[in-house]
Amino acid sequence: MRINRFFIALIILCAYFKVNAQLSPNTDKQIIIGKVDSLYSEILNEQREVWVQVPEGTDNTKRYPVIYVLDASKNFYSVTAMLKQLIPWTIPNSIIVGITNTDRTRDFTPTNVPFQRGQESKNSGGARNFLNFVEKELKPFIANKYPTENNSTIIGHSTGGLFVLYTFLNHEKVFDNYLAIDPSLWWDKEYLVKEAEEKIDTKNLTEKSLYIAVANSLGKAMDTVKVRRDKTEPTEQIRANLKFHDILVKHRNKLNFSWEYFKNEDHGSVVIPAQYNGLRSVFSWFPFPEMWRFNTPKSYSIKQLIEPYYSHYKKLSTRMKRDVKPEWQLLNDVGFYMLRGHNLPKKALAYLEMNLDFYPNDSKSQVALGDYYISQKEKVLAIEYYKKAVEIDGNEHAKAKLLKLGQ
Repeated sequence: MRINRFFIALIILCAYFKVNAQLSPNTDKQIIIGKVDSLYSEILNEQREVWVQVPEGTDNTKRYPVIYVLDASKNFYSVTAMLKQLIPWTIPNSIIVGITNTDRTRDFTPTNVPFQRGQESKNSGGARNFLNFVEKELKPFIANKYPTENNSTIIGHSTGGLFVLYTFLNHEKVFDNYLAIDPSLWWDKEYLVKEAEEKIDTKNLTEKSLYIAVANSLGKAMDTVKVRRDKTEPTEQIRANLKFHDILVKHRNKLNFSWEYFKNEDHGSVVIPAQYNGLRSVFSWFPFPEMWRFNTPKSYSIKQLIEPYYSHYKKLSTRMKRDVKPEWQLLNDVGFYMLRGHNLPKKALAYLEMNLDFYPNDSKSQVALGDYYISQKEKVLAIEYYKKAVEIDGNEHAKAKLLKLGQ
């Protein structure tokens, strides 16, 4: 019986969530990930190329959060691959927009430093201008062309991570989630670190999600205590990050952040594990583990099975800034799974009535309850719900059921 019930549950989930292969069909049998798009920026006075991946099978009725990925040529493919592994249970299905570079030092740095680390950087200091492009040109361009919703994330590594933190501290309303991987906070004698305390102190950033990953750049014979006293260039990256961490901890009552140190990763290798952990972190509010209680319903009361749906989707609605509901088909399938797989009619009814609560104007909700009461040999109640379905939109299934019942 347990094996049978397991397969019933598996069938429910497979029927509801189609496999999202993220592949575009084509006659050459090629695996295609995303597309290349572009727009001309009046702000930057140049053509800007972006790489875009939209969830397969999208239509006008669905909207998706957007994940903006800096340094697209290096990071776009890994983020798209991770999304495929993490949806639908860990993070929401999203549109991914990779931003390619023309002059990354110019675009990602907040101050002008003509010469840095033995290299010329005369064009540095264009972060505010680049952010204007992202906020006023790129985001509207993506919103007008693709099925987006008002929830966005930005991911950046190294100098890109510096830009992420610059945006978080100075223009926090542009994005909802910020993911900075080993950010170059050493830039301009730790300019952003020095600015951070004052910026955070004047704001409440608890509604924003911030994740910072830091690689191991301690150097030989160093630890986190000794490195703070070091003055050499090889350790300036981690020294700046440690100072920034201290500021975050000091102001943690005004922040929603996660800071992770990767002892076994360097500046380059930290990217992949940090992207994965970071996506899970900034979307930590998305998973719904209580949903799986339907696999062992005898262990829970009706209240314990149902109430988590209301609290979870209320939380999702706040985060997504729109009304978010559980999918009708999922609740319907779970309800009848309770009835036919577990022989728990009262708990089955609770799921079907919850579906009616979430979707009161969907005639299918009424039909499902009619079918339930037929299974319980309660003809009068079944007829009542079938008639309500017909009143809503002339549901043909309900009409056929009524005719069969002599109505």
